[in-house]
Amino acid sequence: MRFAHLADIHLGYEQYNLPWRAEDFSKAFRDVVEKCKDVDFVLIAGDLFHRSSPNPKTLKDAVEILWTFKDREVPVFAIEGNHDRSGREVSAYHLLEKLDLLNLLGFRRDRIESEYVSSEKVDGVYLAKGFYKDFEIVGCGYIRWKTDKYLKFLKTSSNRSILMLHQAVKELSDDTSFEITLDDLPEAKYYAMGHIHDFKKIKVDGSYLVYPGSIERCDSKEATIFIEYDENLIVREGAKKGFVLVENFEPTFLEIDTRRLVNLKISAKKYSEIEEKLTDVLKLLKSDDVVIVKFLSEEELNVKKVSQLLSTVKHYEIRFEKIKKVLEYKSVPKEDEFFTDFETKILEVLKDYDDLSRRTAVELIRSYFGISDKKLLDEKEEKKVEKREEVKKKVKRTLFDFLGD
Repeated sequence: MRFAHLADIHLGYEQYNLPWRAEDFSKAFRDVVEKCKDVDFVLIAGDLFHRSSPNPKTLKDAVEILWTFKDREVPVFAIEGNHDRSGREVSAYHLLEKLDLLNLLGFRRDRIESEYVSSEKVDGVYLAKGFYKDFEIVGCGYIRWKTDKYLKFLKTSSNRSILMLHQAVKELSDDTSFEITLDDLPEAKYYAMGHIHDFKKIKVDGSYLVYPGSIERCDSKEATIFIEYDENLIVREGAKKGFVLVENFEPTFLEIDTRRLVNLKISAKKYSEIEEKLTDVLKLLKSDDVVIVKFLSEEELNVKKVSQLLSTVKHYEIRFEKIKKVLEYKSVPKEDEFFTDFETKILEVLKDYDDLSRRTAVELIRSYFGISDKKLLDEKEEKKVEKREEVKKKVKRTLFDFLGD
């Protein structure tokens, strides 16, 4: 028995406000379907759509792609994710269910019974479960809070059971955001997860818990390649994108090709270095690439020039951060290194800066330089005589000028 496990398809995502990026997401979904020719059923663990109210074009794409499974008589079981779940009772999933293109699992207000779905009443609502031969598929859409209240109802009764959730498990989450822990999970033979966009696989009490990851690159953090150019040029590959094929409960990741999303970071003190480094990096880029670039420099960025250089790629986004110049640290000399003993003594006397301290400082200075009271008086008298002579000269010169001499 083989089934495909998909999640985080994000149909209709016009990334960076680019309508043609939505086409990339549709293409990725079509490529997945092409690789699912020999499966018995398909699981979509949430976020089929990027928005809870997809536009007509996105709905049309979803119908056309899912119809391929219908033509192959391959049932699709799905749950709603946080992106495509609306606050209303009816979502786009219900339309697809009405067209017999998928089977929506989880808590429902009304009982639903069909070829592949059966409902049981729990706590005043109905839990819609999926069934395919001897496989039991229990699922629930994204719920942010009070997870303990609903998880207790998601118990499976088959030894070939699948639990499908769109939640971030703490032990596998790369950031501090999560909804549940491994200890919260009810028992199941296979855990089909969605919400985390990277492929992850671990064993929980002998059963596989798997995140297939998103099928396209939804963020620059999910880039195809990361390029950093500071002192040295460093290039590393990002995570692969695809889905999981499960045979006898053994999961295998299958990669699909997507448009390259490049996460580029260039740092330099001078703007001229930015241009030089960017010119080197352009040799690594392709004409179909989407490039998210961040420049860091002490000098202002010439946006027009770097835009011209980046015009060879399909699309680019420029971000700039000005680096503050690093001030050179210089140690301040100690008082005994900077002032003489006499100067230190004067500063100590003048700390209070009152009449007494000023008079004391003057006496110390006069004593240090050998200035007596008589010498000060003589110098004072000399200055008075010089001043009188200077005044006489000025008056005489002015009178001569007045008399026309």
